[in-house]
Amino acid sequence: MIRASENPSRSSSRGATEAGELKPVIGRPPLRIYLRQLWQRRYFILAESRAKAFSQTRNMLLGHVWLILSPLLDAAVYGLIFGLLLKTSRGIDYFVLYLFVGITFFGMISQSVGGAVGLIRSRKNIIKAFSFPRAALVLSFSLRQVIDAVPQILVAALVVAFFPNGPGLHPAVLLSPFVYLLMIIFDAGLSFFSAWLSDIIPDAKIPINYAIRFWFFASGIFFNIDHFIHDSMWLKILHSNPGYIILDMMRGCLIYGKYPPQGQWVLLTVIAVSTFIIGFLCFWSREVKYSRG
Repeated sequence: MIRASENPSRSSSRGATEAGELKPVIGRPPLRIYLRQLWQRRYFILAESRAKAFSQTRNMLLGHVWLILSPLLDAAVYGLIFGLLLKTSRGIDYFVLYLFVGITFFGMISQSVGGAVGLIRSRKNIIKAFSFPRAALVLSFSLRQVIDAVPQILVAALVVAFFPNGPGLHPAVLLSPFVYLLMIIFDAGLSFFSAWLSDIIPDAKIPINYAIRFWFFASGIFFNIDHFIHDSMWLKILHSNPGYIILDMMRGCLIYGKYPPQGQWVLLTVIAVSTFIIGFLCFWSREVKYSRG
């Protein structure tokens, strides 16, 4: 027996209802779902970061040796110009170590900012081909920076430990990994912000590079800020600079055997966490637009 055809009005009504339930294929999910999707991609984040680790020196003649030589050569150049010629080393105990620790760890911070510029534009092919939370690319980049920094951190630890007539190791060195952890969180937030801003403004690379350069000199890499700045207001501003805080805490732990004061721990924690949250939210707010263009 042939079944009667369905009522056209009912069919059209159901079609309209189904059409009304349609959602865009590409959209920004709610933050809670977005975070869950990121967690589900954790193996991709880890695999990509490991695959791209040390890629900058992979095709060079000396290869990964440059990861160790670069901070040593930078310290030699700045030490010669500023320490020996301009005498900024006056009043600084263990100036060579002071300079080396500053260059090593600030280099990691600056790379997290400058390296993330144009990150989204450089990965347009994978962004358009696959549906996944774009923040995974930034987290993969941040994790790659951590892996790339391992040789430099080991060299810094060895230089401090075996430096001739150096300070040796102090129990305060055990706190340095916690300072580094806060630095990683802070760096990841900067990477989110840099990737987000450079996707909006392609020319952002130039002002960001100038900002990094200014930040470098304002963080006391090769001189003691207290010896040159005497205005209390400017000293307070410069001492609140997260770059300076990280370097001062690291130098205290690694070189001078000083336990960072509680105020620095609180301030750095607040800065690191807030930078990560703000950077992540800025990046997430533009999620839909990353696949365009």
